[in-house]
Amino acid sequence: MHKRIISEGIKSPKGTVGLIMLSLFISMAFAAPMLAPYSPSDVSSSPLLAPDGDHLLGTDDVGRDIFSNLLYGARTSLTVAFVVSLGVLVIGTLAGVFSGYTGGKIDRVMMRGVDIFLMIPDLPLILILAAYLRPSIWNIIFILTIMGWPVGARITRAQTRTLRISGHVDFARVSGAMDWYVIKKHIIPDLYPIMITTVVMQSIRAILSESGLAFLGLGDPSYPSWGTMIKYAIAYPLVFFTDAWMWWLLPAGICITMLVLGFVFIGQAMEGDK
Repeated sequence: MHKRIISEGIKSPKGTVGLIMLSLFISMAFAAPMLAPYSPSDVSSSPLLAPDGDHLLGTDDVGRDIFSNLLYGARTSLTVAFVVSLGVLVIGTLAGVFSGYTGGKIDRVMMRGVDIFLMIPDLPLILILAAYLRPSIWNIIFILTIMGWPVGARITRAQTRTLRISGHVDFARVSGAMDWYVIKKHIIPDLYPIMITTVVMQSIRAILSESGLAFLGLGDPSYPSWGTMIKYAIAYPLVFFTDAWMWWLLPAGICITMLVLGFVFIGQAMEGDK
């Protein structure tokens, strides 16, 4: 039944548009080495060139090709989004299912630990850790994963506790099925909608967080980022007094918005909002 709901959601207008938008950015990320005319770190061109045949979106204030950086920025955003969402999904699902299915003292101890994580403000801690640790995309992924899994664990645990006392799970246990079999065949499949929602929401959070950290100068300088592009564009004193903002600042902002919007459409389609 859940597979049918997911399939219908994907085929809905919002789901289709979301998939097209996401597929476009995934194609940009994979094809970046073939589509980018220059290396994102190449500064051999003249600075602040307007868009032309050689530079589709012109160059920035140090002579880097903006179009090339835009393509490679999609790689950075999607890498962070997919790795963080997968990490949060795995850790949160395992912790939530184990806690909710086991119950008793183990459940209470685990959930008190989750509550401690949830009481810590995300943004200040992420900023502190990002500033303290060595600038690295993997440190950013680690921070976002550690701060994100408790939410998924809490939601998964609540659903698991409901499923544990449902009729088909009780029947499986009475029939002699082992706990791992019950979890694999009767608990996990009913968690698919929650798992998909977790991936979508954590991907959006990761994209915005990575861009925000890069904008604040806390990103990995060795990886092109849309947030870094916006930071340098805004820092240039004359960006709004010329047409440079249209081909230097605007494209990165549009890419962040469209990628997040793609995930939002997919999430809404999965929830039945067509």
